[in-house]
Amino acid sequence: MQTVEIMEQTFDSESNDIALYLAMSRKAEEEGHHEIASYLLNVAVDEAQHAAAFAALLGKIKDTRTNLVNMLANEVKAEKDKWKASKIASTEGNEEASQFFEKSMQDERKHKDGLRRVLSKLGKGLKQQ
Repeated sequence: MQTVEIMEQTFDSESNDIALYLAMSRKAEEEGHHEIASYLLNVAVDEAQHAAAFAALLGKIKDTRTNLVNMLANEVKAEKDKWKASKIASTEGNEEASQFFEKSMQDERKHKDGLRRVLSKLGKGLKQQ
């Protein structure tokens, strides 16, 4: 049981590190540090690989259909959560956060629509077999 807890913590840590390294890479690029930005981007990809391996070890990855259905549910929830967050941020006067929640909500919608498309294609492929 201890190993599973450590793997869960490591998965969470690696996942958070991905975002931080990507953000640092963007900042380095904005500041004109192209080589550093590239290095940080490569580290983010490494961290993503680590997180993916722990996701598999933890049994978070199933068959393709199940993975897509699970992620579709997550995207639907994320879209709703971002909409609520946008409204809260706007009410609190934080327009920058509100606008970013709106933009990311639109991205979640695109992800949701894309997942529906690939699920549909997957379904058609299964019917033909």
